[in-house]
Amino acid sequence: MTYWQEKVAVVTGASQGFGKVLAARLIQNGCHVVMVARDPEKLERAAAEIDPEGKLSTAIPTDVTNDDSVVALFEEVRRQLGRLDALFNIAGMSSRGMVCETSIDDFLMSFDLNVLSTVRCVQAARPLLEQSRGHIVNMGSLASKSASKFIGPYATSKFALAGLNHQLRLELGESGVHVMLVCPGPITREDAGQRYAEQTDGLPDSARKPGAGVKVKSIDPATLADTILKGCEKRQTEIVWPGKARLLFAIAQLSGAWGDWVLRRFTSS
Repeated sequence: MTYWQEKVAVVTGASQGFGKVLAARLIQNGCHVVMVARDPEKLERAAAEIDPEGKLSTAIPTDVTNDDSVVALFEEVRRQLGRLDALFNIAGMSSRGMVCETSIDDFLMSFDLNVLSTVRCVQAARPLLEQSRGHIVNMGSLASKSASKFIGPYATSKFALAGLNHQLRLELGESGVHVMLVCPGPITREDAGQRYAEQTDGLPDSARKPGAGVKVKSIDPATLADTILKGCEKRQTEIVWPGKARLLFAIAQLSGAWGDWVLRRFTSS
C-alpha cells in the first residue's frame, strides 16, 4: 500500500497541464482525486482520460476566483467523501510583458488567480485538513524567488504567494497541517515557445521562450509530480527545481547587483 492509498486530494487546475499530470499520478497511487477546473467539458474529458472507470476521481467544476464557488466545492467534498487529506493549489497563470506597460486589470487578474485563489481554497479546506493533519501544496515558481525580465505581473504574484505560503506554514503548523511551496523552472509542455506569442509583440525573441529565456532545462512533469508527492510524505517545507537555482537566490540576498549580474549571465538575449 502506498502512502496515498485511500486518501482524498483536491487538485485545482486539473483539466490540463501539470494539474492533470499530478491528478493522474495521485490516482495511480490509489488516491481519490477531486479534480477542479472552471470548464466543465474540459474537466470531464480530463477525468475520463486519466480515470476511465471513474472509480478514483470526482470532477467538480469550480471557479477558484469566486468565493461562493470555492465554498461550495469544499462543502461538496465533505458531503461526498467525508474527508480531505491534501489540497494541491495548481491553478494559476503566467504572462509576458513589461510592468510599466501592463494594465492594472491584468495585475489584478494575475494576483487573483495566483494568490487569492489559494487563500480562498485554504480557508475553505482548513477544517477538513486539520482533521486529517493533511497537506497544502502551493505551486510557486522560480519567479517566487527571483524575477526576470519580460514576465509582466507574474513575479509580483508569485513572490506574494511565497510570502503567503510562509505565513500559512507558521499559522497552521501547530494544528499539524503540512504546508509546502513548490518552485520549479519551466515545465515541459507541448505549446512551449508558442503560448506567449500574442503577448510578446515588440519584445525580444527570448521573451517567448520557457522561463522567458532563462537558461534552465525544462522539467518532466511526471517526475516533478512524483517529487512533490514524496515531498509531502517527508513533509518538506519547500521544493526548488533545479536545486542550483538556490545559489542565485542566496547571491541575490547578499547583493541585488550581484544577483542581477548572475541572472543576466544565464538569460539568453
